[in-house]
Amino acid sequence: MALPLLNETPKYTMKIPSTGKSVRFRPYLVKEEKVLLLAAESNDINQVMNAVIDTVTACVADPIDRTKLTTFDLEYMFIKIRSKSVGEKIDLNLSCEHCEATTKALVNLEEIDCVVDTETKVIKLSDEVSVEMKYPSYESIDLNGDESELGFEILANCIDAVLTEDERIAISDEPKESVRAFLESMSKEQFDSLAEFMNDLPQIKTQVDFSCHKCGGDNSVSVAGMQSFF
Repeated sequence: MALPLLNETPKYTMKIPSTGKSVRFRPYLVKEEKVLLLAAESNDINQVMNAVIDTVTACVADPIDRTKLTTFDLEYMFIKIRSKSVGEKIDLNLSCEHCEATTKALVNLEEIDCVVDTETKVIKLSDEVSVEMKYPSYESIDLNGDESELGFEILANCIDAVLTEDERIAISDEPKESVRAFLESMSKEQFDSLAEFMNDLPQIKTQVDFSCHKCGGDNSVSVAGMQSFF
């Protein structure tokens, strides 16, 4: 007689930030936790992100296209899964803004939010050309590539289409070399307007209030990014 499998049934729901779609999920299990721990010990960002993507895909019961999950979708979904797997509250070591001493502060993962503007963002580059922006996915970013080129690559993946007076040119239909040449043909002002979109990408974050154990000073710190809660 075969042994039963435990905890495979989804128990919770969450919304994917970029789409608002509700999906069912279960906590991650020992088999997934082992992979996450090994990835964290490796200090390899590519291995960590692959482990996170695999964990999210395994724990979500409803069909999802991992290639279309945005960077903040993946971070938000992983945090929600983690909160139901190892506990909703965790201790973070935070620096006092007055004396810089480190204090442990309790953070409720259930209070972490991710606010997304779903309106299509169009940036005008000239009288004849505009670009339609999108949120980038982790799958579209080569984490094994040159770090100095990573920001450039992410920015390229933020462009969904180029709009002219006569047509809409989908970036997905164009070779990487053409996209790169398009970006390199921009003035600094035009390039900076696109970079501003990337800098304003939605984040998972929460505000943490705590009193320093050393000087007693009151602090209110914004904690953002999945790495803060991994």
